[in-house]
Amino acid sequence: MIIDAQTKLEIEHDFKVEAGPGAGKTEFLVNHIKNVIQNSERLERMRKIACITYTNTAVETVLQRLGKSVSNRVDVSTIHSFLYRNVVKPYCSFLPKEYEVCIRKLNGHNDPVVINKYVREWLENGDFKGLKHPNTKKQLLNMSTLNKALQNWLLSMKSAYKNNDIQFVCDNTKAKAIDKKSGNIMGINKANLNILESKLLNYKKIYWKNGIIDHDDILFFSHVLIRDYPFILTVLRAKYPYFFIDEFQDTSQIQAFIIDEIRKRDCIVGVIGDKAQAIYGFQGAQVSLFENFKVEPMNSHTIIENHRSSHQIVTFLNSTRKDIHQESCRDIKDIDVSILIGDRNQTYNKAANSCNSEPLTSLSRDNITSNAMKLKIEGKDFDRKLIEKFEGIDSNSQRRNTIFQFIKATELAKNTKYKDAIKIIDWIYKDKNNPKKLALYSLSNMMNFYEQYSDGTLMDFYNVVCSTLDIKLTGFKKGQIKDFYENTSYSNMAICVNIIEDTSDHITIHKAKGAEFKNVFVIGNQDTINFLLQPDLTNNEEQRISYVAMSRAKNKLFIQFDDLDIEHEESFKKLYNINITRIAKPKSI
Repeated sequence: MIIDAQTKLEIEHDFKVEAGPGAGKTEFLVNHIKNVIQNSERLERMRKIACITYTNTAVETVLQRLGKSVSNRVDVSTIHSFLYRNVVKPYCSFLPKEYEVCIRKLNGHNDPVVINKYVREWLENGDFKGLKHPNTKKQLLNMSTLNKALQNWLLSMKSAYKNNDIQFVCDNTKAKAIDKKSGNIMGINKANLNILESKLLNYKKIYWKNGIIDHDDILFFSHVLIRDYPFILTVLRAKYPYFFIDEFQDTSQIQAFIIDEIRKRDCIVGVIGDKAQAIYGFQGAQVSLFENFKVEPMNSHTIIENHRSSHQIVTFLNSTRKDIHQESCRDIKDIDVSILIGDRNQTYNKAANSCNSEPLTSLSRDNITSNAMKLKIEGKDFDRKLIEKFEGIDSNSQRRNTIFQFIKATELAKNTKYKDAIKIIDWIYKDKNNPKKLALYSLSNMMNFYEQYSDGTLMDFYNVVCSTLDIKLTGFKKGQIKDFYENTSYSNMAICVNIIEDTSDHITIHKAKGAEFKNVFVIGNQDTINFLLQPDLTNNEEQRISYVAMSRAKNKLFIQFDDLDIEHEESFKKLYNINITRIAKPKSI
């Protein structure tokens, strides 16, 4: 059934809404919540609506649109925050003793971390007799390259269904690191990884007994508690007779299990999503879960309006998908989709000049490219493995970590993220009085001297850190590490640092999801070419990432390629009504 964002649905039936970009999904969700609050007879004094969104930014948006008068009747949160407050925190004492969770030390949940002393404890005390090489454990403990490869592997850990049970698994492709002596990539072989993976629960227990849990642990614990103690579901249903989940296409199998259990009785569940915008497969999301969410046919709806983009952009996007044909609600007559071929910064400047002083936002596939755009570095020749090389070459962990964290904090501060910057470096002064004050003083000094190192080398940055801050770092002798600091530019290190970028004009596509911008400059790659030549949004997540990027634009859309084959250029002209411009490099004097 075709509806619009203003449609009022029957409030006592499960529903499923499919809606493309710019359709007004948030508007529909807010309107439906208000409708339920106004008309439901099941919302007694202590009962609320549960509204689950994907990001904290989306939480704030929904709360703002709901207004203070009704927001106290709704619990708007991310799935992890909701489960922590309503399942893990109140019922963690029911977790099996074998998990060794120290309830007394639990205090919220954070991003995943790998702590070396816990890795060492795991390897030294664990039973790893099956490892294929007798010295494997020793190597992992003592060889910095293999130890870094193990850290990378452990950081990829997720809880997932495996062999009909929920287990922790890692991405074996992440078990690699650059050897500081040879410069080659070294990794842990698959046979050993399989044995290490069989002991991951023991590794997690070390963190849990120290009160450290991450976002994925919340899903794991919630699954265990709901599976083993069904009364928790009864409590949830009594407290929340309505569950509405936005961005359901990004749901993982564990999240879907929890939602399916909740909706079995006495609870109305509604989901909203778009299969073409499912881009979080690396986090365990499965687009098939949205497809398989079944409701009565009369309660399955589609919103086909697009209130965001110009008519030309909507027409262009419609050419790339088959399931939803959107109707533009804006009538702009100019041709606003263009392909620009040439250097990124040069083409960006040309695009910006055609936007009539309106902002132009560049969207990149990865953090390194978006950071390069911030710093106006062309980005073809810089080393994308620079941070890995730095971690492999500088074996002094205190110096390495201090330098890396100060680079990250400095670049955050340059992007006006002062609170995040201070949070990153106050650990350096954790043993001193008033660490936050010292962190603020240090950061202020680094910003004051920015011009002394921003166009220089990593050694220049190191010297400023040592001369202006109350920090003692180990010096250098002749050799590879000294050469690295002297021959690596600060700017190349800075672009490799993953910084928060919410307010920048240059951000990654994943961080732009859910947002919209007046004019968009998409930095294309081979996946973008494949998407334009043979769109397959059903089966190809990389193509869906390109689609998400292009659908952020309101007025003008530019797609940039460093280079493009003539045959591809001719194919694009035949397939789409778009401008294609090759921008020549400026002649050297």
